[in-house]
Amino acid sequence: MTDLPDDGRRWEPVTDCGPFADLVGAIYSTTDRLDDSEGVRFGFRVAPHQCNPRPVCHGGMLATFLDIALARGIRMVKDLPAPMPTITMSLDYLAPAMLGDWIDARVTVTRAGGTCFAQALLHGPTHPVLRGSGVYKRLRPGGSGPHDG
Repeated sequence: MTDLPDDGRRWEPVTDCGPFADLVGAIYSTTDRLDDSEGVRFGFRVAPHQCNPRPVCHGGMLATFLDIALARGIRMVKDLPAPMPTITMSLDYLAPAMLGDWIDARVTVTRAGGTCFAQALLHGPTHPVLRGSGVYKRLRPGGSGPHDG
């Protein structure tokens, strides 16, 4: 089984998310053939090291994926520089994501200023598995403090 879905889109690896994100496994993004309301989509294939013993994707993995997708989604859609630390994140688990499932995040940026807001729905092969939202803070160049504006 390949890491990428067979959906005809061009998926690229997401890089530069830090050493913690490197531990969770490959995450991909695409801007190819999306609806007008969607600027970017993220995805990953559930691997054994991301599962609990059942084998269902661990909730912590889904939360990590949501956090990366929201922050990176804001940066990509609004062309903002990094870093963008998380202020708060809220999520609801809707259904299990099983070993081998392709999970994608459809991100909507609702506000991008000094404080940025985004939400996403994570989809499995046949149904949504998680909904969530996050608030992120833009930092001044160099990442030394909050950006005014």
